[in-house]
Amino acid sequence: MLYLWIKAVHLIAVITFIAGMVTMALGGRLAQPEWRRIARRADYGLASPALIVVWITGPALAIMANWWHAPWLMAKLVFVIVVSALHGRLSATLRRLERDGRTNPPALFGRALPITMLSMAVIVALVIVKPF
Repeated sequence: MLYLWIKAVHLIAVITFIAGMVTMALGGRLAQPEWRRIARRADYGLASPALIVVWITGPALAIMANWWHAPWLMAKLVFVIVVSALHGRLSATLRRLERDGRTNPPALFGRALPITMLSMAVIVALVIVKPF
């Protein structure tokens, strides 16, 4: 029963994290300072706390289900690390843009949404199908 509760918390955190990432990616593309502030709030209020929960509950699930040697999990971790690193870059870039007052968005924000969505799709497919 504990496994199912941790799994539910993990899934809620993943959905919240992706919502925060989408908001950060879209808000960072816009030149208006108010949208960038919204994107920063999405980072601090949604994406960052959710990512912490994801990184706590994910390994707990893998330990409980004894999946550490599963190839699909290793492939999934690659994409989880990519999205986590992208979150760090977006967060730092949003802070820098707010501090410097720049209006032109960096190219990173144009690539962030497709990378996030593609990674999420691959992760979901790996978890559901477990192809190898």
